[in-house]
Amino acid sequence: MKKKVIMGVFVLIITVAMVAAATMAWFTDFADSGEATFSAGTVAIEAGRKIIYDGGDEGESAVRKEIYPFRVLEARQGKAGINKDLPVRQARSNEKAVLSLETGRNESNFYSLGFGGEMILEFDHALYKPEIAIIVEDTWGGNYPLETADVFVSMDGVIWHSLGTADNRNLQKNQTYSEFLFSDYNVDIDYIKYVKVVDTTDVNQFIERGYKSNDNSVDGFDLNTVKLIGYIAEEENWNPGDTNYTRYTIINTGTKAINLRAKLTGGWYKHVEDDFGGKWVPDDELSSDNVVITPEGDDWVYEDGYLYYRPVIPGTYTKQDVKDRTAELKASVHLKGKETGNEYQGKRFIITAEFEAVQASNNAPKEVWNVDLY
Repeated sequence: MKKKVIMGVFVLIITVAMVAAATMAWFTDFADSGEATFSAGTVAIEAGRKIIYDGGDEGESAVRKEIYPFRVLEARQGKAGINKDLPVRQARSNEKAVLSLETGRNESNFYSLGFGGEMILEFDHALYKPEIAIIVEDTWGGNYPLETADVFVSMDGVIWHSLGTADNRNLQKNQTYSEFLFSDYNVDIDYIKYVKVVDTTDVNQFIERGYKSNDNSVDGFDLNTVKLIGYIAEEENWNPGDTNYTRYTIINTGTKAINLRAKLTGGWYKHVEDDFGGKWVPDDELSSDNVVITPEGDDWVYEDGYLYYRPVIPGTYTKQDVKDRTAELKASVHLKGKETGNEYQGKRFIITAEFEAVQASNNAPKEVWNVDLY
């Protein structure tokens, strides 16, 4: 039986505005991100829009996108050195480096698989009608030996389909882009949700070129990222026992540094027919206790009904790079098995996210929110 996974991805931009008080002024702001909807056997939702691919009672549509990995599902790093007995450098061992594309020359921009190592990447959307898979590898010029990795794709992370081999042939640039056109491969797959990259570099090339046994820069395929191009569309049914994900990106566009808090609330909805094709309304008869929403990572802490983001988010006055002014809230959404009966068939669970910001100075979080973040 197929399952439907529906995930919301939102970008929320907060521009801090001044609110005057009698004795003190704080910069504060509030924003509503919209709704992330998880459907049980109906349609897929992304960023508040209905997206249906290949039929359905609301027509046929899809959104073409370029997407990067949502998270590293599994990483098994091999060894470095011509004898495969050295640890890979720490700067090249950050798994999260592969979640975005970086084009500079910095060891922190990629993850070295090590000889024989592998990594499995998960994407937060199933990609239908995949067109291109691009594997990005870092090698910075010179007459460097060939580094290779086998590339596999999967719908479920269990059954894998081979696309071929990526390499570092383009030594004139910092990165090599190995493109796999799906039209060139006989891959029997409905969509892609996982990509696996396995190092296959031949260490003998380094031995033949005289690399020393203590050189731990010899470490196999250096994975910068993976990019997929295709269509986000209807995914699997959200079944009891499934755990899926939603995420929100918050950008501080104001000059002031801020603290941030969020509130995630959810409830079940039912479809009611009317003269205009029907609408979704709250279903007060269904309990939401069967859905568990859990933030991921250590940056968010829960207190008094809110999620507080511990790091201070800089403003444009001190940080011009938007990445330095960006925070992300990732949350898993788990549908309990025993508590979910047939009465939930065809219903939707909608998550609403609200964000608030306050200046990160003059003890404003304590005064405005009555919470001590420092």
